[in-house]
Amino acid sequence: MDIINFGYQLKTPTVMCLGYFDAIHKGHKELILKGKEIAKSEGLSLSVFLFIGGKRGEIDVFSLEERLLKLKLLGVDTVIFANLNENFMSKTKEVFLSELFSFYSVKYTVTGKDFRFGYKQQGDVEFLEQKASENGVKSIFLDEVVDKNGLKISSKNIKEYLLKGDIISANELLGDNYFVRGKVIEGKKLGQKIGFPTANIVLDDAKMLIGSGVYLTFTIIENKLYSCLTNVGKQPTVNGDKDVLETYIHNFKGDLYGKNLTIYFIEKIRDIVKFESVEKLKEQLEKDLGVLI
Repeated sequence: MDIINFGYQLKTPTVMCLGYFDAIHKGHKELILKGKEIAKSEGLSLSVFLFIGGKRGEIDVFSLEERLLKLKLLGVDTVIFANLNENFMSKTKEVFLSELFSFYSVKYTVTGKDFRFGYKQQGDVEFLEQKASENGVKSIFLDEVVDKNGLKISSKNIKEYLLKGDIISANELLGDNYFVRGKVIEGKKLGQKIGFPTANIVLDDAKMLIGSGVYLTFTIIENKLYSCLTNVGKQPTVNGDKDVLETYIHNFKGDLYGKNLTIYFIEKIRDIVKFESVEKLKEQLEKDLGVLI
């Protein structure tokens, strides 16, 4: 999969999926799979155009690295990304489409019917269809994808679920498991002292942190799946005042320092509480292990 910055020209005939794509949720996937279907039938490549830098100053559901992993699994050939900086956001709707169609050999565009673009989001699908037609490009617009309650699936709703620790609802909208990917670093080694060695993971600053709590998770190491207990938030029992993400990998023995680890979230087990002692914390962790067996 090729990854290029907007402005770097590529003339391979392509189907271009346009959107923010910060979560690659069910709605995003439907756009991409429609683009993939067209690309296959027309003998074209499949491209996804996305933004990085946070929409309106927000932190994204997934970091760019995590989004690229998801897009690769979906069979995308090329990812074109644009930084949401002042220069890009000042582009008019006319300039943006002019550059898009001149930089790339776009044969089809695929977007949602609510797609907006250009300075102050003044561009809409009617304008896109008009300019695309003038450039010999066909436009495909898909209806919004809704959840079981009939509400539009959106990154905003997913973020609300994640902040509440409602990982089951978030995963339902995503269409797969929410995950965190980061490098394992050396921690305080408290877990190791009480028989629960944990991997401490550094998160990308561009990724939102799920609500604090203890979660049932899993990870894959050397093609083997491991059940995990993952703590997100502070460590009040040992007076920790910084948010951390640490995971206990059941039945794993080995050195993970410096390696990238991907943790997939299944459900929240409990809130984080301050225990009277480290011994009481150990007792609770032993109880928590029951969800892994």
